[in-house]
Amino acid sequence: MTRRLIFEVEEYKCPVCGAVNEVAVDYERGQVICKNCGAVIKEGVADLGPEWRRPESSRAYSGPIGSSLGDIEYGNVKITDKLKALSLKKFARPMSTPLERVETDIREFLDAARQKLNLPKAVIEETVMLYKKLYDAGYRAPRLESYAAALYFTLKKHGVAAITLKSLIENLGVDRSSFVSAYMELMSVANKLGIKPPRVDPRIYIPKIVSALGIGDEKSAEVQRIAVDILRYIISSPRIRNGRKPQVLAAAAVFYACYMAGVEITQKELAKAADSTEGPVRELLKELAEVLYVEVTI
Repeated sequence: MTRRLIFEVEEYKCPVCGAVNEVAVDYERGQVICKNCGAVIKEGVADLGPEWRRPESSRAYSGPIGSSLGDIEYGNVKITDKLKALSLKKFARPMSTPLERVETDIREFLDAARQKLNLPKAVIEETVMLYKKLYDAGYRAPRLESYAAALYFTLKKHGVAAITLKSLIENLGVDRSSFVSAYMELMSVANKLGIKPPRVDPRIYIPKIVSALGIGDEKSAEVQRIAVDILRYIISSPRIRNGRKPQVLAAAAVFYACYMAGVEITQKELAKAADSTEGPVRELLKELAEVLYVEVTI
């Protein structure tokens, strides 16, 4: 493999003897030297070396060296100094492994998701690391849905209550059924790797639900305090807790807290605030009505 120095075509006139374009290139020192008298005309010529070559298939031009260079030997891009060469190298180097291509792709996906959902940077980096581990272990769900599933897994681990499953699917434009399948496959692969599924504390949803209900500041703090106490009882019962989404458990606690604080809300308003449907909320409230007793003093 040949090494070649690349520089722009220009007229070299020796300042000592006056010879024009009578030059030789010193490949070791990166110098342009006058053939007549040996004077150094120019220094610091960029030496790109063999590792900068593009694949054979990328060659689209074989014109004269100097004014237009497409790759290291033939090229179509002018390079005047080392800094430009370093910038070009970043884009010219082919990705060597499928994992590198996957990482680049998921980062582009997460960058777009970050703008839409205002994601913390730590969540982005952890999602990339998680997905690379899963991919190495054979995780091959549909591309966009698999990226969204990895992101949702990380969000649950960090307890980011502001982004629910519904808002994630709507903002990222992924198919819900494909996402569910991708997430189930992710959980299966994660289990084989010994990665424990995130356990979400339902309490993190209480402030979000109360805020979405539009309760005034004076009552808001009281409702949240009562809801935390009620939720502590709800999650202490495996029969009631198991199989239910954390935001539904939190919604039920907020419903009873509002009742005790004298704040009127409907089940429809509550379900909307919790990013859920009315069915799961109504079912849980019906079950809780049999075990919770509210004492009213007249």
